[in-house]
Amino acid sequence: MAVDASAAHPLRGTENPASWDHVAILLALIAAALAYAFAPFANDRPFVAGVAALFPMILIALVGLPIFHLFRLGPRLLVILMALRPLVDVSQSFQSVSAGFALSSSSRLSLQEGFAAFFGLLLITVWLLEDYHGGYTKLPNLLLILLLGVTSVSWWLGGLGEGTRGFVRTAWGLLVALLLGSLFRTERQVDVFIRTVFYSSVFVLLALCLNLSNGMSGTAADPLWRLGGQYGTPNALAGVVLSFFLYGLYVVSGASTVVGKIISLALLSLLAIVIVCTQSRTAGALMLFSVCFCLWANRRRRLLYGVIIPVLLSLFLSAEAIGWRVVSSFSIASKDTNPDLLTLQGRVLLWGNWLKDYMDASLFHKIFGLGWGVMLRNFLLMKLPTSSVTENSFLWFLVGTGALGLLTFCAYLFWVFFKSWIAWRRAPHHEFGKKFALFVFLTVICFVIEAFTTDVASAPNANLYIFAVMSIFVFRCLGRNLQPIYKLGDVSFRNEPHP
Repeated sequence: MAVDASAAHPLRGTENPASWDHVAILLALIAAALAYAFAPFANDRPFVAGVAALFPMILIALVGLPIFHLFRLGPRLLVILMALRPLVDVSQSFQSVSAGFALSSSSRLSLQEGFAAFFGLLLITVWLLEDYHGGYTKLPNLLLILLLGVTSVSWWLGGLGEGTRGFVRTAWGLLVALLLGSLFRTERQVDVFIRTVFYSSVFVLLALCLNLSNGMSGTAADPLWRLGGQYGTPNALAGVVLSFFLYGLYVVSGASTVVGKIISLALLSLLAIVIVCTQSRTAGALMLFSVCFCLWANRRRRLLYGVIIPVLLSLFLSAEAIGWRVVSSFSIASKDTNPDLLTLQGRVLLWGNWLKDYMDASLFHKIFGLGWGVMLRNFLLMKLPTSSVTENSFLWFLVGTGALGLLTFCAYLFWVFFKSWIAWRRAPHHEFGKKFALFVFLTVICFVIEAFTTDVASAPNANLYIFAVMSIFVFRCLGRNLQPIYKLGDVSFRNEPHP
């Protein structure tokens, strides 16, 4: 008698009712593990402790939603964990900005990094049980495998203890980029995944509103203040919200009902307001660029020229008219901090220090890097008031993993950029592939530009959404059998069995 594979491996499927006994036990173990893992991070705060207790309960409740039955149980858990990811950042609300700087050099894992480690282990487990190992002997996945290897070497070079933080933060994103895309089997699954991630931005906004009501976000300076919220610094909040905003552009452009379009537009507008309030010039410029490019790509030229351009002009004039510093520098540092260090010149000074350390290294370290532990120790010695180690993702890989790591990382980004551009230009106008390729193309552009001014490649709260999009696109290009389920504009989906 044939044995049902899904019953043998609960993470692979739940078609067999008898397997639900194993699934229930598995979910209970996961819930207990999450509750146990989150407890030390409660910091004796009732609200954080409440979130830690509710997180596994919400996880189990979402697993039973019909919309997620499109996925096997393993991928379903991963998608739901991504949707609940913003709740993990709530604990950051109770740490000051100065404490955040200290944490960046600590060898102790934060709650965000603990979640990243757990998610990475679950991702590897699900990938092994799914029995799909193809596509990893081709570009650009070979580049990611090489980069993971170089990242591991960098961990060893910098010290296994002190370098753990840098290794976990970097390997997390690379594992997502390498493995996650292989778990999606149909276009409908990809579409539901994107919409789920976008609507999960509600958790970010709710936590931010809670911080505002309790007076815990932002630091007063002059008559103005910038949002920091649960991420501690305005730029970190802007980077996370920008990732959700890009997902929202995809959702809004594909909304098939009036109610759906209104809801998605409202949420997208709230995200845009948050980005403007942070006064992050990089995230604000990328947000406006993304909107303009989407309107141009979707042939909405009249809306582009009649509405967006006047809005852009008003934003630039606002700095002179009402003093709202949308396009000017604004410091959240204390009065004892030299404001010049928080400008572009300050970042150039930081970059110069890192480049000097790299150029003074031996040939071996120039090729393989100084190591994550060395970088974190040197960052402490610099004593610069910056919220991240290098303030540049490319410099992060250059100093940490050497020329080999940087070239590999750039080659991967170039492959995705070039292929997404070609796919967008060649796909028929009303097909899913064209819309998704445009989404990926914008994501890569924004990621590359933002990476020049922040360590977004090693930020667990932002790179998850970016690397996930790239991973799905890569596996589509490498021949994953994504079955076309619907055309854009259709209200209903065709019934579909479990893959």
